[in-house]
Amino acid sequence: MGILLFLVAVSLIRFAHADRINDVLIHKSDPLGYYHYLPALLGTHEWANLPHVIMVGYHNGVSVFTSGVAWMQAPFFGIAAIVARVSGQPVDGYSLPFVHARFVASAFYLALGSVFLFLALRRNYSSRVALIVPLVLFSATNLYFYVVYDPGMSHIYSYALIAWLYYLTVRMVERPRADRLAGMIALAGMITLVRPLNAVVLLFPLLYGARPGEAIKERLRWVARCRLGLIAGLGLVLVAWVPQLLYWKHATGKWFVFTYGLNGQGFDWQHPHLMDVLLSHQNGWFVYTPLMAVVTMVLLWHARRGTANARTIAVICALVWYSYASWWCWWLGGSFGHRGFVEYYALLALPLARALEWLMRRPRRFQEMTFVGIGVLAFLNIRMSHLYQWPWEGPEWTWQKVGDVCLKALLG
Repeated sequence: MGILLFLVAVSLIRFAHADRINDVLIHKSDPLGYYHYLPALLGTHEWANLPHVIMVGYHNGVSVFTSGVAWMQAPFFGIAAIVARVSGQPVDGYSLPFVHARFVASAFYLALGSVFLFLALRRNYSSRVALIVPLVLFSATNLYFYVVYDPGMSHIYSYALIAWLYYLTVRMVERPRADRLAGMIALAGMITLVRPLNAVVLLFPLLYGARPGEAIKERLRWVARCRLGLIAGLGLVLVAWVPQLLYWKHATGKWFVFTYGLNGQGFDWQHPHLMDVLLSHQNGWFVYTPLMAVVTMVLLWHARRGTANARTIAVICALVWYSYASWWCWWLGGSFGHRGFVEYYALLALPLARALEWLMRRPRRFQEMTFVGIGVLAFLNIRMSHLYQWPWEGPEWTWQKVGDVCLKALLG
């Protein structure tokens, strides 16, 4: 599955960007902010004056984006640098080999996340369900858009890391080992380095598989039994985080910078746009990814019943929902649907798997009708991703325009 998904994704990404390939890496938007650390390693940029920054002094600017995505793109960047040198193209981080490196990185992390999700789900669900879930998440949600059309954003990288953390958590509960603990701690550090808000996902490995009190006691036993794993994991976290701390110190004179508070941006915790995040025509999550409305209802039903891990996932999603609803730009501008939830599909895979497992026990005709419905949602999602043209937001973006785009996507 992983290899096939990788090849399909690479082909789709190259096709999606064929007419704007020279603009992929240089466009001044969020992907450049995640990426510009890497060309700086080649001397293309000065560290105190990266190309997509907020000025904090007369000469110095600071990137509001942390370096986790750059770390994850680094192996592909390194190969691109070798290819560029051998082929006589500029080794500046922006020539064609580096563009293709981003495409390959996005497809690779989709495949990696999907494989780990399959392996984790297979521990508790049938192989058929475990195989279907990653494919449905890719095709019928806005994960597709952030792999194919916006591969420089952080979401596919976080999705892969969270899926990997989910797998290691399951295996660690089954059989604690030092290498697994080290991997979990390292992943926790990288998840927060890619996107600090995603630290909330660490509740999942902390509470997975048991009641909160019992789970925390078991985690403490892991640490006592696997001290070498603890030390190795913390060492890997330091390796990832120290360059970020050094960058902040170099750019601002401070070891830690709360980047969400730069440029006058911030959270209004007392007036969250809770319903807008879900149902607004401006990137409402359920409006553009209706499959997740069903998955959320399944999650809430299981959380009410006390089904294993459902309440933990529900709490994580609620915290994410409230945080984004309180952000000054609650619709997360320049998005296709509400992208704030994309990486958490790796956890929402559990209620989706439960729903599919239930479906497999229903009459065949009911199964067929459900999969036809999922197929229609996937078709609509892929078509709308292809039709997307910024900005699908602002005062001029109305419900009528949403309807027009949906109709065009369905009818051609």
